[in-house]
Parts: sequence; structure tokens; C-alpha cells
Amino acid sequence: MQGTTRARLKALAAITVFLGTVSLSCLILTVTFTVQAAPFSPAIQANEKRQSLDGSDTDGYRAQLYLANKVYDDVENLLDSQTLDSCQMCQQGMQIAQTFALQAPKLLPGVLRSLCERYAFKRLDACAGLMERLGPQLVGIFAEMNLTGSDGYYACAYSFPGSCPVPLHLPQNITFPKPKPVHAQPPPPSGETIQVLHFSDWHLDPLYRPGAEAKCSHNICCRDYGRWNDPGPIKKRASKWGEGKCDTPIALGLSALQAIQLFVPNASFGLFTGDIASHDSWMITEKYIEEEETRSYELFKQYLQEMKLYVAMGNHDSYPSDQAPGRMRPNSYITHKWLYDHVAGIWEKNNWISSSEADYARSHNAMFMTRPMPGLKLITLNTDLYYVRNFFTMLDTDQDDPSGMFHDLILELQDSEDHNERVWIMGHMAPVTRTLPRASVLFQRIVARYSPHVIAGVFSGHYHQDKFIVVHDPDQEQSEESAINMVYQGPSITPLDKSNPAIRWYDIDKKTFSVVNAYTATADIIDQAAYWEANGMEPEWKIEYSARETYQDPEAPLNPQAPLSPAFWYRAVERMKQDRDLFKKYLQYESKSSSEARECHKGSACELETLCQMQASTVVQHAICTLQADSLHKHKKRPKKWEAFGTTRAGKTLHVLDYSEQRGVNGGTEVESLEMAAQQRQQNLLRRRLDDSKGDL
Repeated sequence: MQGTTRARLKALAAITVFLGTVSLSCLILTVTFTVQAAPFSPAIQANEKRQSLDGSDTDGYRAQLYLANKVYDDVENLLDSQTLDSCQMCQQGMQIAQTFALQAPKLLPGVLRSLCERYAFKRLDACAGLMERLGPQLVGIFAEMNLTGSDGYYACAYSFPGSCPVPLHLPQNITFPKPKPVHAQPPPPSGETIQVLHFSDWHLDPLYRPGAEAKCSHNICCRDYGRWNDPGPIKKRASKWGEGKCDTPIALGLSALQAIQLFVPNASFGLFTGDIASHDSWMITEKYIEEEETRSYELFKQYLQEMKLYVAMGNHDSYPSDQAPGRMRPNSYITHKWLYDHVAGIWEKNNWISSSEADYARSHNAMFMTRPMPGLKLITLNTDLYYVRNFFTMLDTDQDDPSGMFHDLILELQDSEDHNERVWIMGHMAPVTRTLPRASVLFQRIVARYSPHVIAGVFSGHYHQDKFIVVHDPDQEQSEESAINMVYQGPSITPLDKSNPAIRWYDIDKKTFSVVNAYTATADIIDQAAYWEANGMEPEWKIEYSARETYQDPEAPLNPQAPLSPAFWYRAVERMKQDRDLFKKYLQYESKSSSEARECHKGSACELETLCQMQASTVVQHAICTLQADSLHKHKKRPKKWEAFGTTRAGKTLHVLDYSEQRGVNGGTEVESLEMAAQQRQQNLLRRRLDDSKGDL
């Protein structure tokens, strides 16, 4: 009986998770608040597919209440099925949700909140808050979703991992305006350098309260949650300088800005790769987001003064969090124009971008192009447009580029190639994980087409870690020659995830705009915050490491003028496979020298996967790394942040490698499974490992 109940709850989660982002949002961002969920604010345009309800229409209201009650019965009947597997259950649940959303749109948020309570999700308050905020958007999304095609399948696969195998659609043949020049090479270095600042993931928490519980049962702590506070005495009091399970207090944020003044006072310009707001997605409002952004950008301007700062939108910079409709839906029921007008106006007011660039950002989902210096174009992308937690990406899943962002990117890169101009690409998240596979591979191919002669680097944040990822030419086996570009993933200011706050800056060649060196400075909040506070001290920021000094081969040192090329980073990763001390340094710096950093023991699946992922620049390659590590260590169970679906009550289990046969779109002709993708990019040895691991996936 207990196993049956568990299976029912799993299956119901798959059905309702998409309705309210219970998936990772409710399980990972499970923080609570004491007030009722605030109403949804952005304007929602009428949609002819949805039924409206006049308050005086008593019979109509009763009919909708009947439909609401019927949802519970339909869900129960679905869960009692003895013939459906988990994927089929989820897809049929989507159809129930779509029907109800079209017929009773105003009741959908309430029904979603009721489902949170009825089926005992871990945190009712967080779940209910998300439902209140996402409900109106989900009504509109359901109105447009093609559930008989791939849209519903994507929604199930990404809303609750394991309900359906992850689809691995790859982009169609890509055409570029011109063929790539033969023997394309970057210009020779000038020997002169400038400094450029890079910081990310600010996540200022205005509700942070020193002295509150720092080791709570919520996913972010250091707040007063009223009746939702943990019972009993406080286990650890939050320091004014921050804690490893909390977002950024204002004291830490100001300390970080002061550290920028200390280490890079003369930077030519700066990059901020997104995420202003705190992680409490279930309790934010549109006004909260506006005020967080206004306040934070004012602080940046105050401390950075005349330094120009170029900003990318993060997934926590929108309302609701993670959501961003693409501009190529002329009949869109929800618009983020209010958001893009707001941020572009601040950027223009702060003299970070021009009025014409701000106008472009307003009309292009916060994407814009600017020239920080003569000879360099900076292209800023809104990476929410291919983020799997953005439910607007579950529409038009049969298209490669529904927002048109990659089309615009190609045109800008071609213009720069024609004018012998170097380019930096900046976005909040590198398309490596939690990204639609089609978009991830498309981005890699675009970078390959315009590298190394045009694109000098890709800069991102999002993951809170200090990382470097080598981008390889997808048409070649991975080698030093195939390494064509780099993703520089900036570390976070927030210490959330038990990693220290950090800032980064680069020495940049003044002519080629290639990275000559990268430095990270950090403050040991994890171990020293309480000591500093008790002794009336400020956080002590120190230079943690120089990338050039740390990773160059002592037996073959770089020419002083040579950049940190993709080949340099490829060789560094290859050395880490043999040099255990060098690999341990990478892990240390990844967490910004946190004492609570993860450990990867020698020969472990963790070590193999980490080394592989440092050269995995697409979702498909990232998945191959995970599968490779698992297949070589079958006896060790991988820890999960969530419990994925296994065998359902019907006794059927689906695997990723079954997708093209059992769940293909249009007869499976558009789908490439993980095995097929691996065949194109990996050696025969890896293919054999994939075949051997089918039974264990």
C-alpha cells in the first residue's frame, strides 16, 4: 500500500508540476513567507481561445466550480490507471489542465493551490505562492500549447525529470549569410592590456535579518518567516555579513562593491551577468522586482561611478521568475514590455548604453549590442529565452529559434566579420545545462562558425561557481586543434549554496580583446563571517588566484604576450586528468575556497564527470558526461536532488534511449536520441559505453 501511495504522489506531481513549477522551483526554492500570495500584476491581453466570466453570471460561475471539482476526480481516475506509464499519465494530465484552463481560467490558480494542499507537497506556502503568480501565465500558455505535438511532451519532460524521457531535438541544417573564411585566425596580440570587471548573481535579499536562523529547513534562510519559522531554539544565528544558506545581505553587497573599488578601480568597463533579485520566487511581486532592480543599479552606479557597466538579464530578474515570452508571438497574451522598459531606462539613465541601444533592448527582450571600445562589439543575450524553467519555451517546440534571438545574433556576428571587428557575447547562463538541447547545439554551431577570428570570448554567470568551459568545433573530435573558444563563467556575490562571494576581473589585450589573464578575489564568509562580526571587523577580501599562474604548464610556460587561448585551457584540463593537485585546486577555486566545497575523490564518477564537463559546451555533451560517469561506476548510486520516476503502477519504465521509438514526434523523424547524438561527437569507445548503460539509465 505504501508503494502504491508513493507512486500516486509521484504521478500526480508530474501532472501538476508544470502547472505551478513545482518541479525544481518548489523543491529547490522552498522558502516561505507569512503573507498571502500577491496578485499577478502585468497586463494580460484577452485571448479568444479563453472563456471569460462575468461576475453576474451565476450559472456560469457554478458551471466553472463544477469543472474545478471535476478536475480532482479526473486526476484520481488518471492515477488509478493500471495501463498508463508515467509519461502517458503526465501527457493526459496536461490535457486535463488545458481543458480546465480554457473553460475556467479565473479558477485555475485556486485549483492549483488546492492541489498543493491536497497532495501534501513539501512546503504548502511556497507551492501556493508559485501557483498564485504563475497561474495567469499558465492559462495563456495552455491556450496556445499544442499538446498533440511536442509541446506537451516537452512540458512533462522538463517539469518533472523522469516522467518522460528528455527530448533531444537537434537544430535543422543551419545556413549562414556567408561561408566561414578559410584559415580564419584572430589578430596578433598587441602586448598592451586593459582591465575589465566581471561580477554576477548579486541576489540582494532586503528581508535578510541578522540573528535569524541560518540553518533552517527552508532553502534560503536568515529571514523571519513568522509562523513558518522552524520550531525550537535557533541553531545558528545569521551573521550580518552573510551565510552559506542565505542570499546577499546589504552589508555584504556593499562590501563587494568596495572590493571592486579596491582591486579594479581603473577598469575600462564592467560586465554584470545577471540576477539582481533574491531567490524567493513564490513571494515576489512585480513591484518587488522593479524596486530591487532600481535600488541595486543605483548602488552599482554609486560605487562604480563613471565606469560603464553592461548588464545581462538573469532568470531572477523577471516576474514571475524565469518567465520570458519571445517577441515573435504577435498575439501574445502576456508581455514583458513593462520589464524591458524599466531596465533599459535605468541602463540609459546611468549612461551605460545609448538611447538607441536602450530602444533596441526594449523591443528585443533586453538583447542589445554596444561598443565598449573601438574594435569591440558586445552582444548581450536574454538567455531566459532558451531556459527550460521558462514555460514559454514549451510553446513552438518544433522550431529552432522561435524568439528570433539567434537569427539576430548571426546577423550581428556577420556584420562584425565583414568589418574585421572583434565580439564578446554575454548572457546570464551559458547554454550547457537546463537549456533546450536544440538551442544549446545551435549556439555552439554559431560560436564555431565565427570563431576564433570574430568571437573573442563568451561571458556568463548563473551557476554561482567559478568555472571555465572549453567550446569545441562540433564537426571535429575533441583535441587541442578543435578547441575554438571559451565560456568564462563568473562567480556569484551571493554565498548561497555554501560558496564564498567573489568578483573577477580580466587582463584583456587592447587590440585582440582576448583574455590574457583572469583573477578572482573572494572573502571567506563561510568560515569567518561570525568572527568578523564579533570583532567589529569588515570582511577581508583577498586575491584568490591568477588563472595564468595556476593553470599554465610549468614545463612549457606561455609567451608573456600570449592570451589564455582555448588550446591553453584544453591542455590545462588534460593535465588535470593526471595531476591530482591541479584538479583539487580547480575544485577549490570553483567554490571560491569554501571549506564546504564538494570533494571528488580520485577515480570517482564525480571526478570523471567534472573533467568531462569542463569541455562540454552543449546539453547533449553534458548529458554524455553524466552517462559516461554513471556507466563506469554502476555500483554507485548517483545522489539526486529529486526522485525521478521509475516503474509506474502500470509496471512500465521509459528510458531516454527509448524516446525515438516510443515517443517520437512525427513518427520519430525529427528526434535524435542521446545515443545518436553521441555517435556524432564521441569515439566508438563511448558509444559502446552508452550501449552498455541502457539498462541502468
